[in-house]
Amino acid sequence: LKLKTKKEMANSYETTSDSLLVAAIDFGTTFSGYAFAFKSDYKEDPLKISGFTWTLGSQAGLSLKTPTCVLFNARGDFDSFGAEAEEKYTALAESEDHHSWYFFSRFKMQLYKNHEIPRNLTIEDDQGKHLEAIKVISKSINYLRGHLMEQIVKRDIQIKKTEITWVLTVPAIWSDPAKQFMREAAVEGGIPNSQLMLALEPEAASIYCKHLPTERLDSGGKSALGAFSPGTKYLILDAGGGTVDITVQEVQTDGSIKQLYMANGGDWGGTKVDQAFDEYIMELAGPTTVYKFRDEDKAGHLDLCREFEIKKRNIQPDQTSKVTFRVPSTLSEIFKREEGTDFKQSVSSSKRVTWVGDKLRVDAALAQGFFDSTCQHIVQHLKGIFKEEKVRGTDTILMVGGFSDSPMLRKAVEVSFPDKNIIIPHEAGLAVLKGAVQYGYEPRIISTRICKFTYGVRTNSRFKEGIDPESKRKIRDGKSKCGDSFSKHVIIGQAVHINEAIEEKMYYPSYSDQTKMRVSIYTSTEEDPRYTDDPSCAYLGELTVQMPDTSGGKHRQVSVQLTFGGTEIEVKATKIGTGEETKAFLNFLR
Repeated sequence: LKLKTKKEMANSYETTSDSLLVAAIDFGTTFSGYAFAFKSDYKEDPLKISGFTWTLGSQAGLSLKTPTCVLFNARGDFDSFGAEAEEKYTALAESEDHHSWYFFSRFKMQLYKNHEIPRNLTIEDDQGKHLEAIKVISKSINYLRGHLMEQIVKRDIQIKKTEITWVLTVPAIWSDPAKQFMREAAVEGGIPNSQLMLALEPEAASIYCKHLPTERLDSGGKSALGAFSPGTKYLILDAGGGTVDITVQEVQTDGSIKQLYMANGGDWGGTKVDQAFDEYIMELAGPTTVYKFRDEDKAGHLDLCREFEIKKRNIQPDQTSKVTFRVPSTLSEIFKREEGTDFKQSVSSSKRVTWVGDKLRVDAALAQGFFDSTCQHIVQHLKGIFKEEKVRGTDTILMVGGFSDSPMLRKAVEVSFPDKNIIIPHEAGLAVLKGAVQYGYEPRIISTRICKFTYGVRTNSRFKEGIDPESKRKIRDGKSKCGDSFSKHVIIGQAVHINEAIEEKMYYPSYSDQTKMRVSIYTSTEEDPRYTDDPSCAYLGELTVQMPDTSGGKHRQVSVQLTFGGTEIEVKATKIGTGEETKAFLNFLR
């Protein structure tokens, strides 16, 4: 057995980026950060990736990520991001000056929850006021982009802005409209569109783990050697703060990675544990007290949230000792004011909870129970996937993402899948961020992806007597056509190679002076939908092809090819006769 050196690992798959620097932004639900690597360093060691160590506000601790929080002033102008935004907002709240300000946290999930995303989508802040989502996200990305560039300048390295490739991470389960929204937000945030790539989070994490030496992979006593050798299949469980992304991959003989099972998952991330804790506090103190506590003591509520965020990471599945949480005194004061009784006495009647000073001590079983619902969701979903024919022979589960650092989730997966080799990289929460940098240098390392839907366009096809309903009959140039026909480009579950253009479709203008054509794009959860208004179908967006030269009249032809193998759908349009490329673009936003 010959082990590769770091340099050999970096060169084992072609480094395709011409950029001198790849910079990645991991814009997460709960935490965000950035990382970067210079090409010269990457060629020597693909793990030589730099980041920035943030301080976590008034709480002790340092991290390569900062809370995903952003603050705007009363005029709607950007003020601050991360822990700095949290601190300033709580300071404003303490002096009752926060009412006209806008404070947003954990807002990324709005793009997951909205299946149809209008370009003017608004999101709600801490006080119920709204701003446009594109503004909130673009200003956040702009802050991280600017902060990263400051670190480059401090290194006194001369690099042109055009020599940078930017990579932005997105969950693999996100819709095409959500991906487009993030791209447009990033461009508005100062990243040139031509220099921007989107990386799917579980894929980025997989690339990072593939580069790691075995001693930096925790495999629970089993050997991690050969976990990424050619022919190996593994399931990636990317458990983040908001979403859980799951996919199955196989390493090919050339070192590239092939997706075997379409990305899926749900909103079962670490924030669900936070919600369970919130519900427990609500149960103890009552809704009236809790809502007034959140409103009257912003700083105290933030401290309680941070306290739980730190403590939940260390709750152990075999723990028997109580878990202690420091609770702000204002919660007790508000309870007494609202309920007329002492909060501590009211709570102490429960044998599972005790008070010591300002500390709430909770039975271990109660604290462990905060994880039950989300862990069960994840485990049940994994069991369903392992029953699929396509993933037969998959013996390894690769756990990444910040929530994978939780001993509770690790134990739940280990107990449920004792026959699987479970591998968790050191610093699982940074796997996506660092892997995104590596993806920027090696985008072709992901060789094949699985289509999540059947994609097609609405067209008029030949009317089939006795099959097509009369309601869809249209007469065009004296011939019967069937309206609303679904013309397929790719099929759900189809394996598509990266940069593989699906068969070209010919389009003609409807009238001689037409300068652009619009084609409606649809998706379906069925392999062979016949009509775009079938129950399985959904309108996705519009393809627009520019045809400014009208000299050919209605006889002009344009060949359109859609590419589905990348992280985003791409389009290319070519004029028939001249071979000249013409502008074409996709729009999935309403």
